[in-house]
Amino acid sequence: MAKIQIYGKTYSLKSSSDHVSMEEVAAYVDAKMRELAVVRSKTSSADLAVLAALNIAQELMELQEQTDANDKTHEEKIGRMIEALEGEIQAIER
Repeated sequence: MAKIQIYGKTYSLKSSSDHVSMEEVAAYVDAKMRELAVVRSKTSSADLAVLAALNIAQELMELQEQTDANDKTHEEKIGRMIEALEGEIQAIER
């Protein structure tokens, strides 16, 4: 169980990830909220949390789209390589 702080409030959480620490996640969320607080100084912490969540979700979705596009490109390249290899194998077998 990790004790983390986000925007001045302490939370006790258990991480479900072995790859990223809860402290890193909390620091990222805290930084996003503080970044937004500079621009929107009279916004409540609850509203800042929602805006931070929206910004983080947008970043995630953009990264997912990039990953999907990269995966598609790699699959196409692999397909072309397989076709080329099959052609070479057929030529050798003749």
